[in-house]
Amino acid sequence: MGGGGTTLAVAWPAVLALAGAAGGPPGTFLRRVAEGFENNLVREGRYLLILDGLHTTVLISVLAGLLGTALGALVCFLRMSPRRALSVPARAYVALLRGTPVLVLLMLLYYVAFASVNVSAVLVAVLAFGLNLGAYAAEIYRTGIESVDRGQAEAGIALGFTKAAAFRHVVLPQTVRRILPVYKGELVSMVKMTSVVGYIAVQDLTKASDLIRSRTFDAFFPLVLVAVLYFLVSGLLIHALGSVERWTDPRRKAARGGGA
Repeated sequence: MGGGGTTLAVAWPAVLALAGAAGGPPGTFLRRVAEGFENNLVREGRYLLILDGLHTTVLISVLAGLLGTALGALVCFLRMSPRRALSVPARAYVALLRGTPVLVLLMLLYYVAFASVNVSAVLVAVLAFGLNLGAYAAEIYRTGIESVDRGQAEAGIALGFTKAAAFRHVVLPQTVRRILPVYKGELVSMVKMTSVVGYIAVQDLTKASDLIRSRTFDAFFPLVLVAVLYFLVSGLLIHALGSVERWTDPRRKAARGGGA
């Protein structure tokens, strides 16, 4: 890291000279961009703040996404249980978490629930966003399951499947296809909401841009860079889930089977 920053700092004057050599308004614009890049990223190795912030944002997003996905499935089945002892707490959880701003939940966990415990702020952020995502995911799952005609599961049982096997082979594949577009949007929203973790002193992308701005007094360059990075992370997530969506499409499976 340190060696890379030194190399970049040594080579940067040549880049500035090349940008200035263009002359005229375009050359002036390029030089300003190059100077902004140097001042906000190259000088003092400030790009390392961005890289560390990106790592933290991705880590929180991935872990919270996994936690929320698993928790949502559990809450969904409790929510759909005929036993009130299971369904009522699940309903209360969904109502409470969906009605509480995620920033308030984040601060309650960090400054109240874990105030007397030496716990990592990143772990608290993962828990807060995982709990929030789990509440929304539970309702997405429930809606998807209930949208599948019950007669299909009953037909599977009539053909000799157990209830669990009928759910796995008949209901679940259709549910996944129906919920993926909505769930994809919820995951992307969760990734963008992680930008508030700076409130509990987590140095994510947004916090890194704040630190750079406080040193350079330039808000434009670091904020635009962070916006671009969030856009790229969200785009990669959308592309990955889009691949899963296409993989679960029965028409594509049939086409592949026919081609074989």
